[in-house]
Amino acid sequence: MKNILKYFFILPLLFFCLSTNYVVAQEQTPTYQSLIKSGDTEYAKNEYIKAKTYYQEALRLKPNDPTAKSKLDKTLQKIREENQKEEKFFEHIDKADEFYANGDLNKALTEYNNALKLFPKDEYALGKKDEITTILKNEKEKLDSFNDMVALGDKLLKEEKYAEAVLQYESALKLYPNNNAVKEKYQEAKNKKETYDTKASEYLRLKTQGQEFTLRKKYSEAINVYQQALELFPDDKEIPGIIANLQSQQDISERYNSKINEADALYEDRSYVEAKTAYEAALTVIPDDSYALGMIDRIDEIVNSSEYRKIQSDKAKMDNDFENYIAKGVNAEAAKNYELALTNYNKALEIKPNNADALAKKKNAEDMILYQEQQRKEQERLAAIEAEQQRKANIQNLINAGNQQLTDKRYAEAEQTFNQVLALDPTNATATEKLGIIAGFYEEIQRQKQENYQNAMSDGDYAYASRNYAEAIRQYNIALTNKPGDEIASQRLTEAQQAENMRLASLEGEYNGFITKGDAQFQTKNYDKAIEFYTKAMNVGTGNPYPANKIREIGDILKANRLVELVPESVTISANETKRFNFEPVDVTTRRGNYILIKAKNLTDKQFPLYISYGSKNGENGGFMVSVPKNTETNDFIVRIGSQYKWFSEDNTWIEVMPEGGNIEIILMEITKGN
Repeated sequence: MKNILKYFFILPLLFFCLSTNYVVAQEQTPTYQSLIKSGDTEYAKNEYIKAKTYYQEALRLKPNDPTAKSKLDKTLQKIREENQKEEKFFEHIDKADEFYANGDLNKALTEYNNALKLFPKDEYALGKKDEITTILKNEKEKLDSFNDMVALGDKLLKEEKYAEAVLQYESALKLYPNNNAVKEKYQEAKNKKETYDTKASEYLRLKTQGQEFTLRKKYSEAINVYQQALELFPDDKEIPGIIANLQSQQDISERYNSKINEADALYEDRSYVEAKTAYEAALTVIPDDSYALGMIDRIDEIVNSSEYRKIQSDKAKMDNDFENYIAKGVNAEAAKNYELALTNYNKALEIKPNNADALAKKKNAEDMILYQEQQRKEQERLAAIEAEQQRKANIQNLINAGNQQLTDKRYAEAEQTFNQVLALDPTNATATEKLGIIAGFYEEIQRQKQENYQNAMSDGDYAYASRNYAEAIRQYNIALTNKPGDEIASQRLTEAQQAENMRLASLEGEYNGFITKGDAQFQTKNYDKAIEFYTKAMNVGTGNPYPANKIREIGDILKANRLVELVPESVTISANETKRFNFEPVDVTTRRGNYILIKAKNLTDKQFPLYISYGSKNGENGGFMVSVPKNTETNDFIVRIGSQYKWFSEDNTWIEVMPEGGNIEIILMEITKGN
């Protein structure tokens, strides 16, 4: 404090010295006498610094002048005395400040008075004196103010005016910081204020979100958040009106969208007259709607153009093609060829995607295909049971026959019979035991093998003569089994194989037909149909690698055009378990050319169906089924999902897969598109 006050004392003196020099400089040629006179005047007023300046200027004009020099020395002595006086002043001030800080106001007041005796006009000491006097005088007023603030805070807290209550308690604590009762009330008010502020902040956030949803015309979402805000402050007078207005706007929007969707479907179907009527109906809901007016103008332009007749002609052709596909589908259904029926209904829907009759017929065909598949599975199950029963019966019959052959000493036949038993049941103890017995009758068996060889050669020659080359090959192989390395059997086997190869060559025409159809579908980028024909070509059994290579090429094209990666790493799905994969909606401009590409491995030892469905938050929109073959290889499944109306007309956001009756490992699943 002492150093600060010194600064405030010295700063005016320096300023004065500078300003005095400036004044002196501005005077017009001050004389020695005028400077001495001015110095005397300032000295008389105890302004020793100013007087010193004038005497120094006089000495500058009249160096070594004894009068000026004497006056300057006298003035400097006064300045030194003033400095000593200041030191004493600051000692009193420092003591006073310390007493004041410790709360000893009376002692502090004494020291401030001692300081004022040295400098009666000092503003700091006067101010502190007045402050202490006021504090001592107004202590009762302070207590009264404290009690008034606490009482008002209690009243505001009861009225749930928490912010105002906090301010009152804060003000009271500034007067008496250590009052514990007020501290507790302050904390209570603060806690309630924070709770209220959190609630009010959430209320404002919900209102802001409701306004954003309203601007984006998401009325359901806006109504929901406004209702949440109303739950926070049920007495709010504004929000019920906003919700009522939003419900009205939502109703208008739904009616408008219904009309527009109907009109757009008709326009897409080139039913321009009906579409115009539907757009006009939309205008009754929202008059002057720019989209509906624009579409009406576009329809008028189309109808009045020279190209309209061609469009109508094309439409008539489309209608005719549509009816033909429907008729073919109906005929196929009548013949219970539901796969063919579904193919024709899908072609009809490619022409008129929204046609209710075609959609219903497609759904019926799909249901029948599913029913047939279920029937087929049941038949397979029953057949498997029957086959197992037959296998056991065959084993028993073979054992009976083998025992009889042993009794008849036809050991070679018995050996062959018991080996057949082991082929059906490798752990059969009876067959193993009997084969051990047969091993002791080698000479008889050798004789029997010779007989078997001769019979097989005879049967092979007969089959060859009958052009049953596959059976001939089988018999010659039996002959070689009984007489390995036999030249005649080997030569005849070669001849039979050559004949069989010639027969297979005759299948080349059928193979080429499938390849031609597959190549045509490949050129038009109908990759799913192309794969179907290439697969049929492979099944002909010529061994030509071309169709397999084309299927791989299609897979590479679709992988290169990937839009969405649904399975970034392989996933195993158990039998009858449903697994969902979410994604952002595919760009509507690419949807018609979309495919689903799946690479998967059968983890069981049987064939089973894999059901794939898709949809959005509103529910399932469609799906398809592929058959997972019984093998241990990684199989490719490619489906043209873009041909399904609900795929390209809806913003689908999920795909689900469900393997029925078997476990599967999905290595890759993507949404892709053709070139």
